[in-house]
Amino acid sequence: MNCLRTLAMIGFAASLATVPAAGHSDMLIDENVQISPSKVRPLEFDVGVQGTRVLCTYHVEQGRSGVRAVLLKRGDVRLWLSDRPHSVLASTGYADSGGFSSLVEEPGAYSIVLDNRLEGRDSATVRLQVKLVSGPGIAEPVQRAAPARAQIAVWGSVLLFALFALLSGWRIHLALESRRRRRAIPFWTRSSY
Repeated sequence: MNCLRTLAMIGFAASLATVPAAGHSDMLIDENVQISPSKVRPLEFDVGVQGTRVLCTYHVEQGRSGVRAVLLKRGDVRLWLSDRPHSVLASTGYADSGGFSSLVEEPGAYSIVLDNRLEGRDSATVRLQVKLVSGPGIAEPVQRAAPARAQIAVWGSVLLFALFALLSGWRIHLALESRRRRRAIPFWTRSSY
């Protein structure tokens, strides 16, 4: 049993060692936003720290048309609306829900524009959440494990779980077997412990 506890403690310590350094996060928007049919709704905010990640998620709670979210510099919103050259920092497709994670390199004024112009059938009530995250390690791109390493990690976890399940099952079996043997002996002949 001590071996199992040691393995569990090593696994827990290894998981803590791989946790990235904590960054600072600010929830900017967490509310329902109403968008009229065939209209857009810009929501402005300021970024004060260089290398900040903008996390945006949305879900259409009411309405039949798909909505998209677009991240722009505040000065590019009018250019985007008039179809003149502009730069889009991040965008989703038209859908009932979606989101993006975009790294903003420089501080400044930005806007997330909710666009309900695709079908223009109905107004939309959108649950929007926008969070700014800054700190060490935020600017680095997310890296995925190589497929072979990912499979090794998954199968290793499955095998470790199976090992713990088998050992636990074996201990339960032994305890039940011991209990069954004790019942087979008449109670008046048993010695008290």
